[in-house]
Amino acid sequence: MNYTISPTGDDRNPGTAGVPFATLERARDAIQALPMETRRQDIAVSLRGGTYRLAETFVLGLEDSAPEAGSVTFRACPGEQPVLSGGVPITGWRRLVEFPAELAAAARGKVWVADMPAGLGNFHALFDGDRRLTRARSEDFKFAPPDYVRADSQNVMHNADRHLLRQLRFPEGLLKDWSYVRDIEAFFNPVPWCLNFIALDSVDEEAGVAWLSCEANSPPFSNERQSFAWLENAIGFLNGPGQWVLNTADRRVYYWPEGDEPGEGIVAPGLPELVRVEGDIRYDLPEDIPVRGIRFEGITFKHADRSVWYRDRKGWGIQHDWDTFDHPNALLRFRGAENCTVERCRFTASGGSGVRLDLHCQDIRVQNSLIDDVGHVGVLLAGYGPGTKDVNKRNVVHNNIIHHCGQIIWHGHAVFLWQSGENEITHNWIHDVPRKAVGVAGTRCQILEKPDCDFDEASKTIRWHEIHATIASDGDVQDRYLPFLHARNNLIAHNRVARTMQQLSDGASLNVSGAGAGNVVSHNLIYDVPSGVRTDDWQRYTTTADNIVIRAKAAFIHKDFNEIRNNIIVDCANGIRFRPFPQQSFKPGSAIKHNIHVSNDPSYAPYNTHPWPEKMDLARAGTKDLPYELDVTENLYCFPGAQEFLALQQGLGIEDGSTAGTAPFVDAANEDFRPADGADLAQVGFEPFDMAPGAFGITDDFPAELKQYDNVTT
Repeated sequence: MNYTISPTGDDRNPGTAGVPFATLERARDAIQALPMETRRQDIAVSLRGGTYRLAETFVLGLEDSAPEAGSVTFRACPGEQPVLSGGVPITGWRRLVEFPAELAAAARGKVWVADMPAGLGNFHALFDGDRRLTRARSEDFKFAPPDYVRADSQNVMHNADRHLLRQLRFPEGLLKDWSYVRDIEAFFNPVPWCLNFIALDSVDEEAGVAWLSCEANSPPFSNERQSFAWLENAIGFLNGPGQWVLNTADRRVYYWPEGDEPGEGIVAPGLPELVRVEGDIRYDLPEDIPVRGIRFEGITFKHADRSVWYRDRKGWGIQHDWDTFDHPNALLRFRGAENCTVERCRFTASGGSGVRLDLHCQDIRVQNSLIDDVGHVGVLLAGYGPGTKDVNKRNVVHNNIIHHCGQIIWHGHAVFLWQSGENEITHNWIHDVPRKAVGVAGTRCQILEKPDCDFDEASKTIRWHEIHATIASDGDVQDRYLPFLHARNNLIAHNRVARTMQQLSDGASLNVSGAGAGNVVSHNLIYDVPSGVRTDDWQRYTTTADNIVIRAKAAFIHKDFNEIRNNIIVDCANGIRFRPFPQQSFKPGSAIKHNIHVSNDPSYAPYNTHPWPEKMDLARAGTKDLPYELDVTENLYCFPGAQEFLALQQGLGIEDGSTAGTAPFVDAANEDFRPADGADLAQVGFEPFDMAPGAFGITDDFPAELKQYDNVTT
């Protein structure tokens, strides 16, 4: 059965191919009206090409769930390109002739103004067609760190210091107590791994302090070396073509066009999410009731707004406040859904994220799709907070191209799994991102050890009653909490990853941190990055095997009890960085074996040694510097000085069965991993795997109509 809709259709029509409906809602309602027996089949809604402007989020609920033996598919008509847009056209532009006092002299006579359309609220991005325009911003500035007692997350430890989380110092003359001060947003990275973006509440000009509308995740300027700030969305910051400002008090948009006048395709995002597939989320009960059997094929999604933080935000952010728990900020969002598919779709030109899988989401596939130029995360899988309710699992993110995500919110990962397990992240081509390609995380144990604190990251998501009723009374801290960390048994494999962490540091291209056990990072090709794979703080029982890392500052970063096996490291500055985390318990014996290190640089460092911190608050430290209490054996080192390096390490009790030799591949730096003449990889137990270029990244099945929008292949 098939219904058809068209931008030129009419909802009074019968919805046939020749006489189509006009809206998604009309097609949805027609399917709902069918007898249940008729719905036990594959039903399609075919979208003709053109743009469908959504005035409200299109919601598919339980009444739209496909019965057993049926499905409901929203798909593009063959050869056509339907676009779902949340964009509201901005029209009626006129040249600004009465100049605000703070408008720069260079901008006078060049700025245009338009009224906000009726019904349109505050928005945080503006587009000219598919191109995101630049919101006017100040120069960067910084100050010395404030004095406070720090939690491990760099948040304040004590309530008495919480005022620092809303206090932003600024240079003299930068800000005044303008009537539109609450439209101005501060962007700052108090720590190297996170970007805060918070609207101002008020300005004290005399003190040089702006008060933020909600608490940051750490006090501004916490990190002396890398912390800076800037401000956006003030008329006084307009200083060049292509920039815009929104004044919600006057309901005006100001724009300095790049040409003689603004174009006809300027739109503002009117919705935070375009489509939501939502079941019955029963937050306080053990089970939810999911929507099933919904599919999207060949559709382009664009022009949604990005997140803004709640005024009482503290405690509802997932790891490091990289995103908000259970929050509408993606073009397509599943919230309580099973057995759904996203196929051959494109997510682009948006202020927020591409796709979200929230709370109860199982057996959902996002595949053969393109995510590019979005403001936040590419694909987010976010389950319930730590506890016993574990219902975000068995999803697949496969054969996608993801690039230039995080274009507004720099910590936006390409793919982020939080409290979500048993997923497969496979055969994706991820490149040119400001933060991580793939992140896997839960809630770290030092936060789980503070049930009296409700303002640290994710603290309000924690299901304390479930933990207190079931937690084991013996074992070390980390093993006791592992059953409640649901980001476990994920497979990250066959991905091609390049040029990550272009804006923020302190992480890795593939990063597993504070997650559950059993995660596997295998058979990925990673190159031209600051760091390759990292098992981060409070991470245990992770296997990193059969990966290739080329031209990284650090190929691998290892903490706690994890395995690094059968990997190839080529032309990196550092092979493996070992580092203990001060508060986690030490578990000796991590296996570091069968790895091959190749470099022509005599300064190459296969790994570092790292002393233990003086204080381990929760459990014992090691007695020897890392890695001398680990199982480091049977590795092959091919670099100038390898024999001397190996002799030193073997004298210190590690590297049994390891050897120094010549590069065993024809041309590893250029991805030619055929064995060189006389190479004997078996001498260190290395097991060959498929290292051909086609073994990594997208397959030949990736749609040509989407691949044309990504002309980067290496």
